[in-house]
Formats: sequence, structure tokens, C-alpha cells
Amino acid sequence: MAKQLTFEDMSKKETRKRVSPELARRMIAILAVNGGWVNRTGMKEHGLNDRECRLGREGSHGRIIAGQKGYKLLRNATPEEIRQAGNAWLSIIKAGQEQYSQLNRRAHKQLNRKDN
Repeated sequence: MAKQLTFEDMSKKETRKRVSPELARRMIAILAVNGGWVNRTGMKEHGLNDRECRLGREGSHGRIIAGQKGYKLLRNATPEEIRQAGNAWLSIIKAGQEQYSQLNRRAHKQLNRKDN
């Protein structure tokens, strides 16, 4: 079994760039054999924790989708599953933009103080 990555490992950009392609390859191999959705428990049985799965999905450059059922290869997904995965990302982006807007509005006064 491979060494589990720590939060400290994952927070380093150079580590993420280095391990991401390998994690993507591992996940693609697991998903190709399964042919369908593999949930968190299934990935853990193959030695991948949640962080590693997220990083592997990111490193797959769109070949792996994530959904409520877990992870699946894009090539095995139905059009509806692909749409749902895309819509989930749009929701995440929208929520992030809203959080940024709220922060920006609340911080505007402090950012524009003369004594900064």
C-alpha cells in the first residue's frame, strides 16, 4: 500500500503537481476495471483516501467525474451524469464567487483606509 499523504503534503503545490498524475493513473485503473461508480469506501479499499481521490480527479484533467455516488470515468458516464457533474462544478464556482463578493464588500473599507 502506498504512503498516505498528509494535509501538509497536500498543501504544498510542488507535491500536488508531482503526485497528481500518479494518483490519477491509479484511480483510472481502478475505475476502468469497475466500469461504474466507485465510492469512497471502494477507493479506500484500494489505498486511496479522500484527499488523494480529490487530487487524482483533479490530475485526471477531466477524465474522472465526481458525483454523489463517488467517482466514475468520463468515458463510462451517461450524458445525464456528465451534465450533473458539470452543474455541480458550476454550483461550487458560484458559491465561491459569492463568498469572494461578501468578503470583498466587508473588507472594502479596511482595504481602503489611509493608514494601510
